[in-house]
Amino acid sequence: MPTVTYILFFAAILWCLVWSYRATRSIVFVSLLVALGAFHTVLAARGLYTNTTAFPPPQVLLLAPVGLALLVCIMLQRGRAWLNSLPLFALTAVHVLRIPVELVLHNAYEAGLVPRDMSYSGFNFDILSGISAVVMMLWLRNKNAPSRGVLIAWNVACLVLLFIVVGTAVLSIPSSAQRINFEQPNVLVTAVPWVLLPAVLVPVVLWAHVAALCALIARGKPTAVGKQGAGRRAVACQLRAQSRTTRTAQPSSTPRTR
Repeated sequence: MPTVTYILFFAAILWCLVWSYRATRSIVFVSLLVALGAFHTVLAARGLYTNTTAFPPPQVLLLAPVGLALLVCIMLQRGRAWLNSLPLFALTAVHVLRIPVELVLHNAYEAGLVPRDMSYSGFNFDILSGISAVVMMLWLRNKNAPSRGVLIAWNVACLVLLFIVVGTAVLSIPSSAQRINFEQPNVLVTAVPWVLLPAVLVPVVLWAHVAALCALIARGKPTAVGKQGAGRRAVACQLRAQSRTTRTAQPSSTPRTR
């Protein structure tokens, strides 16, 4: 693969880490992403993900644990509260990384490392998610921010595009679960450093969509979503207002008579 492909890929990883931190303001969260990437890099270097006969396929480790953790986060009240507090602008900015990723996949297709279906020469139109993310960022910075419905529709549409390419990739990996593209399978993501694509980048993109949808459903119409941290401040104000309302609404207790 040409040098520019490596540059694009590591640029996507850097963008992922920077905006993940801006969204969470948590070194711990970013450290977990780095640790997750290092863990899968070691496994890929040892050839675990090139095992084509094992069942269940070891490649399931790339996505299943993170997907399960995200599901648990959504089910727990504290997890939902955390997702709801994240700023929409930073969550939207995460998706810009899909532009360099799609360019990498196109180069990989030309190098024979992924099937045509995983590039924009085939049925992968996920690059539109990255391009539209830039537009959404500019729109969110505008005083006439997009409505809640527009933001929800955009996140859902981009989520569908993500599921299409991920589903194609999973069914194309040489493994006991492979079902399509046997003539040119998806061998890219089983090697270093490209294993970071399903191990880190895809989970972060999925998390950003889920967090944004949870926040939009919980908050209602967004206001001033273009400001960093506006999401947290809005939720905090709402919680304080609800607390004051609850205390005001509570009837005064009647003293007991002896």
